[in-house]
Amino acid sequence: MKKLNKLTHIFVFMGLISLLFFTSCGTEEEIPDESITLTLSSSSVTVGSTITFTATSNIGGDVSNQAIFFVNGNQISGNTFTPTSVNPENEVRATFNGLESNIAYFASTEEDTQPEGYTQKLLLEDYTGTWCGYCPRMVTIVEYVTNYSDRVIPVAIHCPGAPTDPWAYEFANQLSHPNNYNVLGRPEGRYNRIHTVDMFQGTQPCPNDASAYQAQVDSFLNQPAPLGLAIDSSLSGSSLSINVKVGFATDSVPNARLVVYLLEDGLSYNQVNYFTGQSATCDPNFDYVNLPNPIPNFPQEHVLLKSYTDIFGDLIPQNHISNGNIWSRNFSVSLPDNVTNSENLSIVAFVLGNGDQVNNRPVLNVQRAKVGANQDFD
Repeated sequence: MKKLNKLTHIFVFMGLISLLFFTSCGTEEEIPDESITLTLSSSSVTVGSTITFTATSNIGGDVSNQAIFFVNGNQISGNTFTPTSVNPENEVRATFNGLESNIAYFASTEEDTQPEGYTQKLLLEDYTGTWCGYCPRMVTIVEYVTNYSDRVIPVAIHCPGAPTDPWAYEFANQLSHPNNYNVLGRPEGRYNRIHTVDMFQGTQPCPNDASAYQAQVDSFLNQPAPLGLAIDSSLSGSSLSINVKVGFATDSVPNARLVVYLLEDGLSYNQVNYFTGQSATCDPNFDYVNLPNPIPNFPQEHVLLKSYTDIFGDLIPQNHISNGNIWSRNFSVSLPDNVTNSENLSIVAFVLGNGDQVNNRPVLNVQRAKVGANQDFD
């Protein structure tokens, strides 16, 4: 009987071990099949310029240094390529560990030629917040001036406050600091970073006369442009490739710096509204006094999500600044987590210069392009 009991204990013990083994094996996650994604630094480059290819494994991340790349069926060395002839559709693919990537295409075009002149555009930054009860005021003003001229490029910089703004920009307080752009109120607007937008709060507490605001932009737009910008970008998943070109119509731009923004349009959120029930006369198209507080699902446009450069700009090498020269910079970056709809994304790029401090260095020109589109010099 004792022997039988011992055998029973042994069988039970072995059964428990087997159960634990199969249970633990059953909880293991399946390893996905490896795949390779190919992205290009630009969808178009000029003959003699270099394009960069990136191969990404869904398991191992960036494998560009180990992958083999082919351009128009020919294996190349490394992951960069400099076209020597014009071709509207160069085919690129990559292999890694016996795996084939997707096929991507880029155009190689004639060498950049500077246009006879550049179009002067104007950056308008709106310091705002969904928590800010008078911030709808600047929404109207932005609408007035952008309807007046498509050369005005707006950016909404959402600032931290209560209740929490879902798009509060990470460096909003740094931009607003008295030592920088000295933006003390919300809302406040800045033309070309350093010039304050006159909101005419004394005569128009709630904006209702578009002409008063439109006249402000003429002095900025009616001057020759010292430089121009072109933007090209492509998006694959969350991988974003950007090419920004700066063409110069001058030999001197002291302290020239490039800033590259990512914006999103088509957003909405409840907007605090202090105009509700007031006696102010608003534009009938923006009749905030007869809207509730908060305004549900209020449109939030041209929202700044990310800067892919230093917020005060990355230096442009002085030896590239000369009349007729074109300087170019590529970015291979990722979309931030706060993107809602990648189809509504845009790139805004601008050049600051002619000032020795942050607070006296204006924007010299600005350009905007939808992500995935090519905006040439204009």
